[in-house]
Amino acid sequence: MKLNKLEFLAMNNPVRELIREKYEMKMLLSQTSGRHFSNVLEIGCGNGSGTRLIQKYFSPENIEAVDFDERMVNKAKKRNPLSGINFQRMDAASLVFPDQHFDAVFDFGIIHHIPDWKACLNELKRVLKPGGELLVADLSRESFTHGSGRLWKTLTDHPYGTMYTAQEFAGYLEKIGFQITHFQATFPLRLVKYFFINASLPVR
Repeated sequence: MKLNKLEFLAMNNPVRELIREKYEMKMLLSQTSGRHFSNVLEIGCGNGSGTRLIQKYFSPENIEAVDFDERMVNKAKKRNPLSGINFQRMDAASLVFPDQHFDAVFDFGIIHHIPDWKACLNELKRVLKPGGELLVADLSRESFTHGSGRLWKTLTDHPYGTMYTAQEFAGYLEKIGFQITHFQATFPLRLVKYFFINASLPVR
């Protein structure tokens, strides 16, 4: 789904970028296997700030960065004229990439925007190689019933009717074949509830 005007402004400011690097990326780094990723996918790339962090901390040879909102894709292309990164508009619940194509997939707070989140997770499984890793820093239904999330709920157009709980999200990953190596729910400064997951597909 596309962002409304308030969400668009919220996702395009220095505070959001600082949170992503100093908190979300730090948490994901603490959960990864440490192995090298050659070919990675970022869903919901927004203006490309998360994409730059993936390049900075993981140094993959290739990053495919997708977003459903054409405005974000255009902004990302202008802000990040970097080699090894390809930005394009795409629905994360209906990806065009081949099966077993990526070593890792990154999600910086986008799946809670997607009404059919199960279709999205099915797609992420499809495009990941055996042994590939899914790194998630996201929000859930609980995020909007505690702290500042209650206010945010009145201002945003998220698909609250179909949104998952953190446990439902993790449970569905396991149902479709992922092995969860790390799962952590956090509530930093009593502001917004996050959850972080590192999950991988078994090597057959």
